Amino acid sequence: MTDEDQETVPLSETTTEPEGVAAAMAAVKTELESLGHTLDVIKFDRLAYETGLAESTIRKLFAGESVSPEEIDPPFKDRLRFLLETRLHEDGRPYTRPELAAAAHVHPTMITNLLNGKRQPGFETSRALAKHFKVPHFFTTGPEEALLVALKPVLEQARLLAELRGQRVTHVALRGSLTAGSDELSRDLQEAIRHVVASAQTSGRPAPPAPEPEDDPELRELTDTVRALPESSRSGVMGILRSVVGLARKTD
Repeated sequence: MTDEDQETVPLSETTTEPEGVAAAMAAVKTELESLGHTLDVIKFDRLAYETGLAESTIRKLFAGESVSPEEIDPPFKDRLRFLLETRLHEDGRPYTRPELAAAAHVHPTMITNLLNGKRQPGFETSRALAKHFKVPHFFTTGPEEALLVALKPVLEQARLLAELRGQRVTHVALRGSLTAGSDELSRDLQEAIRHVVASAQTSGRPAPPAPEPEDDPELRELTDTVRALPESSRSGVMGILRSVVGLARKTD
C-alpha cells in the first residue's frame, strides 16, 4: 500500500483546547512563583525549539492572553517546515526533499505535497519523518503534554533549590543555575546536591559557624560525590557548578 493510500492521522493523538493549555501553563507559573521564582528562569526559545510552538504563543499562554487553536496546534505542514529549519543535516544545511523522501520511503513529490499542505501523512510516514529528525513523538504529542515535558527540568531544579534553601543554603544566580547545561547533566547535579542534603538530614548535625571551605564537611562531601560521577558527566557538572555563583551558606 502506498503512502497516498494510507489512512491519515491527526497531528496529535488528543485534541487540546487552548483553555486547557493555558490552564496548565498558569499552574506552572503559580508553582514557580510559590517557590520564589519568576518566568525569567524559563528559556522560552528552548521551549519553542522542543515543542514547535512559536515563542510568542508560549509567552501569551503564560501571560494569560487568548490564543487560537491554530497557534497551539499548528498543521502538519508547519511542523514539518519547523523541523526542516531547526534540525539540520550534520553539515549544517537543511535536508533536501529527496533525502526526506528516502527516510520516509515515499516519492519526493509526496514530501512536496506534505510541505505545501496538499496531502496529510499516513501513520508510517509521519513516524518515519519524526524518527529521521530524532523527535519520535513530535507529531503525535499534544501541545499541553509537549510543554509540560519541556518544562519538567525547570520545575525539578526550582523544587531542588527550594529544598536547598531549607537546608541553610541560599542562591543568587538562579537563572544561570536553572538554564545551564543539558537535562542529563542537570539531573547529575541534582543527584549530587540532593545526596548532600539527605546526608545532612540524616545526621541532624547543626550548622557550624561560618567554617572555612576546606573545613566544611558538607562541601567536602559534595566534592567527593562529584568526583565519583562518570568522567563524561563530571566535566559537564563542573561547568554547571561554576555557573551557579549564588550557592552560599547562611551565617545566622
